[in-house]
Amino acid sequence: MKFIGVTPEELSELRADPLLVEQELDVWPRFAESIEQAVGMRCGRVYWRGAHGHLYALELGDLGRGRPSTATVYGFWERFEPRPAEREIDEELFEFVTWVAEVAGPPSVADVEKVAQYAGIFEPKRG
Repeated sequence: MKFIGVTPEELSELRADPLLVEQELDVWPRFAESIEQAVGMRCGRVYWRGAHGHLYALELGDLGRGRPSTATVYGFWERFEPRPAEREIDEELFEFVTWVAEVAGPPSVADVEKVAQYAGIFEPKRG
C-alpha cells in the first residue's frame, strides 16, 4: 500500500463515503498496534489511490487506550456524481483488506475469544 499526500483543495471537491467501520479495533491489541506501525500514526488519516484511480482514506481514532481504537475507510467521489461501479469499489477494498492481512496477520484464537466474549456470545472456560 502506497500512501499519498492529498491537498485540501482536492478534498474540497470530493465527498467522503464511509465504506468500512470498525469501532473496537483495540479489542485485538496486536492487530491495532500492527496497523498503527504500518501507517506510522495512532490517529489521523492516510490516503491512497486504488487500482481504478479512486481516492481512499483510512482514518484511525485514539480513545486513549494506547493504540488505535477505531478505524474507518472512506472512499472519496466527485461531489455531484454517482458512486463509482460497486465492482471497482469492491476490488479496491479487497486490495485494502489484503494489505491489512499482510501487515497485521490473522487473529489468534485468544483474540477471537475476547471479541466473542465482549459480544456476549462466549463464556471463557474456568480452571
